[in-house]
Parts: sequence; structure tokens; C-alpha cells
Amino acid sequence: MHYTEDALILKLLVAAVWALDTVHISFMMHALYYYQVINYGVPTSFEYIIWTLPGSDLMNVFIVFAVQCFFAHQIYWLCRPQVKWWVTAPIMVLVLAQLGFGAETDIIEMIYHNPSIVPQIMYYGVTPAVATIALAEVMITVSLCVLLYGRGSSSPIARTKRLLNTLIIYAINRCLLTSVVVIVELVTVVDINVDTWSIGLSFVIGKLYANSLMASLNSREYLRSRSASFHSDPPSSTVHFPKLSKLAGGVESSDDGTGRSDVTEAAVIHVTTVSALNKVAALRTEGEV
Repeated sequence: MHYTEDALILKLLVAAVWALDTVHISFMMHALYYYQVINYGVPTSFEYIIWTLPGSDLMNVFIVFAVQCFFAHQIYWLCRPQVKWWVTAPIMVLVLAQLGFGAETDIIEMIYHNPSIVPQIMYYGVTPAVATIALAEVMITVSLCVLLYGRGSSSPIARTKRLLNTLIIYAINRCLLTSVVVIVELVTVVDINVDTWSIGLSFVIGKLYANSLMASLNSREYLRSRSASFHSDPPSSTVHFPKLSKLAGGVESSDDGTGRSDVTEAAVIHVTTVSALNKVAALRTEGEV
């Protein structure tokens, strides 16, 4: 989708995530070609880390950093002025920490090219990088849910409340998807025997974060159209009452002094709840005439 009114910085962010994801795929293709084609059937080739393997993970680190910064910026503008930095500062500390730990791990692997270096940097590189991603993700989601719920509970408009509740559901779903994968990766990186699983999960994490950003931006049009359609179609009620013109002249005197009403038809008028009182008042005036 195209949003011509978006700020230049947001367009650059989308372009950067798209470029990083493209580079990540290119690096993974090169690594797979090196291990599965050039060195096919050579088990000793896995004792050497080709530079594009940690390079692809480094692209994921940048993608996660960019996407989490985007959501931290959203939280900053949703917060009240008194608590803006109190809420966003801890999130940004975790985001910067995962950038530092992740970049450190990948750069060391690219320098030494030896898988034996991974256990040595496990507890001051790999594990902190994944753990800070998970903590930052949980803090972002909790902050978004609390802020959106607070905005919705203080709004007297039902349409706004429904819209904010939808955004809360989106935030929870995004957190569940990314957090589950990050936690599983954290479990696998701690166990050295399943290091290959952590590489596969790391490949998925970058895609999840890139798609979560795109989904958040592209859902704006759907939410706007949904809100506009609800606003343009106000609830209507049906008012049934007899035709007042016949009611005024349909009462005749009888010999025994009783009244007789000769009303055989009923008018059914659909009016909106906003203008119902005005239309009823006008019809009553017409009946009296």
C-alpha cells in the first residue's frame, strides 16, 4: 500500500527494513550454496564459519533494532508528558543492549571463523542478545496494551473504544508470535547440542519482525475504513404510528355519544436516532393542521 502522507523518516525506515531483509536472504543463499553445493559431502566444511552466515544474523539484529525502535517511538507519543521517558527509557536500554550483544557475537564469529568460539561467547554474547530481545518485546507489548486501554477507557465514544481494543488485540498477537520464537531460540542457544536449530530460528525472527512492521503500517487503511463506515452508517430505528391526517378527520359522533375511529392504514417511517424527535414533531404538526 502507498501512503503519501507518511513522514519521510517512516518511508526511510520501511526502505531500510526491506533492504536489510533482502541482504539477509542473499547472505543465507550464499551460505547454503557454500555448505550444500561447493562443499557437498565434506563434513569438515562445518568446522569453518563462512562470513555470510553470521553476516545474515547481523542483518536480523539490525531489523529487530529498527522495528523495536519504531514501536518504542509509538509508545513515546502515546505516553503522557510526565512519564514519556520513564516508560521509553528502559525499553530503549534493552533495545540498544540487544543491538550491542548481537553485533558483538556476529562480528566475533566473522573474525575467527571457528565454531569453537561460540561456547566461549555464549554467556556474554549469544544468550544476553536473545534475552534482551525477549524482554524488550514483552515491555513494548505491555506498554502498548496499558496505554491503549487507558485511552479507550477514558473515551466516551464507543467507536473509539472498539478501535483501541482492536489495536490491543493486534499488539498481543504480535507479541505472542515473536516472543514464542525468541524464547524457543533462547532455550536452543543455551544447549550447544542444538545450535543448528538456533540458526533456523534466527532466520525466522528477522522475517517476523519485518512482517510485524509492515502489518502494523498496512492495517491503518483497514482500520480507517472500518471506522469511517461505522461513522457513515448510524443506527436506525423504525417508528410505527397511524397516519395523522386520517386520525384528525376520522373521529365521528354517533347517536349514543361514543366516538368511532376509522383508521385503516399505518405509516412506517425509518428515521435515524439522531433526527427522530425532529421528524416526529413535524408529523404531529402536520396532523394537527
